[in-house]
Amino acid sequence: MQTVVRLGIALLASAVGVAIGTITTFAHATAAPWMLLAGLAVVLAFVLGVRLGVGQPLATAAAVAGVVGSALLVALVPGDVVLVASDALGIAWLVGVTVLPLGGALWPLRERPGNAPESS
Repeated sequence: MQTVVRLGIALLASAVGVAIGTITTFAHATAAPWMLLAGLAVVLAFVLGVRLGVGQPLATAAAVAGVVGSALLVALVPGDVVLVASDALGIAWLVGVTVLPLGGALWPLRERPGNAPESS
């Protein structure tokens, strides 16, 4: 039963990550640079919220994969429509949306006495 709950939480984290990554990728260039910074803050807050709130490595990995995967997929859509331009703003978005969630997921946490380890 516990495995089913963990998989459900990971699927939910992935779905929300896909939504956040897609929406922030579309919005990052609307009011430059403020929407870029706001989008990166939302992405980082989401990944840290999943990591600290849920405390399951699978859910954190699913959240990061959802955000980064959807942002890169939307950015690399072939065709005549350019969603992420190859200017400084677009490059900053792609680097930031990749590095910040990975950094938030991999940043070491201090263990406090009396708390269960994160991998439980």
